[in-house]
Amino acid sequence: MASVRGRSTQLGLWSAFLAGCTVGGAATGAVLGVLSGLLSPVPDLWRAGLLCVLVPGLVLLDLAQPVLRLPQRTELIPRSVFARGLARGGFRFGVEYGCGVRTLVPSAASYVSALFVLVAVVPLGWAVLLGAVFGAARTLAVLQYILLGRPGWQHFLSGHTRALERSGTVVTAALVTWATVLLVS
Repeated sequence: MASVRGRSTQLGLWSAFLAGCTVGGAATGAVLGVLSGLLSPVPDLWRAGLLCVLVPGLVLLDLAQPVLRLPQRTELIPRSVFARGLARGGFRFGVEYGCGVRTLVPSAASYVSALFVLVAVVPLGWAVLLGAVFGAARTLAVLQYILLGRPGWQHFLSGHTRALERSGTVVTAALVTWATVLLVS
């Protein structure tokens, strides 16, 4: 969106991107919510124990690796997505980006969040809501750039990207741990 001139035009395109990301995230949340039903017969304490093992493992994996090596698509979404116009392309790109499945995932935060929805067996409505929030949150960096971006912004981010990704994983793991404690108690 940096190449599109005019803040109002950029905000319009961001709105399409936000809508797409929210829809994509909600779809992923729905799939995880349905799949979590398969784990519902497993006792709560066992599922909490599974989270207590896997979440720190994902955090340590993310902190130890210079580049996250977890299953993901390594190619970017093709430019052909935008062939029918920027707004429609922004929405379609948003759906794919919001799903977190077809795009590069730079930190373990997405995996930690998905693991929580899957293993905690939250009600389907909550799973969809958590997915929608995940998708919408993926648009915040673009909104920040539109509203606050100045010369040097991208240079700053490129120097701090991995630290920001890792801190996101740590914060997500802390929130998942807190939610797990609340669910078990």
